Amino acid sequence: MANSSPTAIGTAVPSRTPSLGETLAGFIRLSKVAVFQHYFGWALAWILVAPSLATRADVVVAMCAFLVGSIGIVGATCALDDIVGFRNGSDAVNYLHGDTRRDVRRKPLLSGAVSERSAVIFVIGAAAVALISGGIAFHALDWQAPIAAYFIYVAGLVLSMQYSAGLRVSYHRGGAEFILFAATACGLYAPYVAVTGRWSGSAVSAGVLLGLWMVMVSSYSNMNDIVGDRGVGRKTLATTAGPQLITAVLYFLAFASIATTLFAVRREYFPWWTLLTMLPATVLHLRQLAVGPAKKDWLAARRLGLIAYNLGFLGIGIPALYLFVTG
Repeated sequence: MANSSPTAIGTAVPSRTPSLGETLAGFIRLSKVAVFQHYFGWALAWILVAPSLATRADVVVAMCAFLVGSIGIVGATCALDDIVGFRNGSDAVNYLHGDTRRDVRRKPLLSGAVSERSAVIFVIGAAAVALISGGIAFHALDWQAPIAAYFIYVAGLVLSMQYSAGLRVSYHRGGAEFILFAATACGLYAPYVAVTGRWSGSAVSAGVLLGLWMVMVSSYSNMNDIVGDRGVGRKTLATTAGPQLITAVLYFLAFASIATTLFAVRREYFPWWTLLTMLPATVLHLRQLAVGPAKKDWLAARRLGLIAYNLGFLGIGIPALYLFVTG
């Protein structure tokens, strides 16, 4: 990692030129491509498709293109968020000052591994990849996908990039949580509706669960970023609500996840034993409430949320795979 020093506006500049390896690693971190949780929706979408359809050549091409498109959307969105956080100094406050316990290498602009100009070019390139890959996916399906699929895919790209820049949705109360929920669900809905030409209870409920779980991870992370976010006017739940409301919302998210699971099983979208496969994730979500609101260890609660997200994917993915194999 390049050595860096804080500037007057709270950002950092490299004190030496980073090596090629450091720069490549910086771009990987900038893109968040290694954060595989972003692609759980895509994976579930393919599993939820009927076997006779999922293995068709045109569907295989389309789904592979949708994956590349998802990587482009996530890369453009996350890199743009890093650029904004670097420019306004909020990332420096959250990562460089105080006892944050956060690895500055996760922010390659702060560490100096990637220049601001290179990051801007990366955003443009990633957005272009997302658009081109989406076009390839819909072309593979002979442009016969429902209008909703086109709208959801484009909306997923456009809205995601408004998180920190453009409309700056995260600077409006509830905007950050809405974008995370909607963008995560869109990652499942766009390819599923495009390929199947319809909606299903299993797909809708799975998208809702993924969206809730992503917000549960982000909300705990934002609690640790209050100082930096509040300093630049970002109106997340953490910066705009009092302790009682924050606790109430976190409890609501956890129990909304449980309620959605119960509803999906009750309606027989998934087999009854989904309640068992979802149990580890549910236990960790409840543990989050004890570690976060109760003990105020927000980063530890965030880590529990990421583990719960992985376990939740398995909890809903295993029954979905069972239905795929036996369907």
